[in-house]
Amino acid sequence: MEIKPRQQATTTERYHLVDALRGLCISGVVLYHLLYDINHVYGRNPQWDQQLHCRIWQEGTCFLFIAMAGFVWRLGSKSSLRRGLELNLLGFAITLVTILFIPSETIWFGILNFMGCATLIMGACHPWAQKLSPSWGMLAGSLLFLTCRELDNGLWGLPRLFMLILPESWYSTNWLTPLGLPPADFYSSDYFPLLPWLGAYFFGYYLYAFLQRTERLGGILHWRVPLFSRLGLRSLEIYLLHQPVCFGLVTLFLN
Repeated sequence: MEIKPRQQATTTERYHLVDALRGLCISGVVLYHLLYDINHVYGRNPQWDQQLHCRIWQEGTCFLFIAMAGFVWRLGSKSSLRRGLELNLLGFAITLVTILFIPSETIWFGILNFMGCATLIMGACHPWAQKLSPSWGMLAGSLLFLTCRELDNGLWGLPRLFMLILPESWYSTNWLTPLGLPPADFYSSDYFPLLPWLGAYFFGYYLYAFLQRTERLGGILHWRVPLFSRLGLRSLEIYLLHQPVCFGLVTLFLN
């Protein structure tokens, strides 16, 4: 399968507000994982991450972060194939590290593997995806995310409107885990299946197209936000380093 390089943006200016949003998201991720290590890994409050406000915090932050990745898909200088493979290799490296050093918190198909696969999928689908109206594309991405949020629990649909129970046979193999259909005994401390999260990625992809079509890519998107804009430029490096640092600090002070 040949994956063509991304189309370059029509402007060489950097969208600093996008960097700031990514910086805000990665800050939220770092704080969330610090509290997760304290409450879940070290048992201070094992059910902490199941509380409603924690789920809203986690899903909202991740939706925005992934949407921003879809938004900037066409702004990179690397091909989708190269970028996708690099992200997947980093994701596999994190899986190996957690297996060796924190086996109880092993990560299978975490956010970097998702990002890598989403980049590859977008590269393959772009020739056809760009033909869809941006407004319809954002709506489709939103519906994909909302209807598939409970897919890993065997359900598909919109809560309080309709909900379908999916066949148990769909969850009988590990091979469908990346898609969002894990077996009952599957566990990962950081799991981002293609469904529903491709919905967030597509939403960001079409948001860029919408702003481009309506000539709204300039203006506010060039605003710099102190600290967060700078953090957003290093979001990948921060993600790779933050969990060992957080876990080390928690171990140092709580063990």
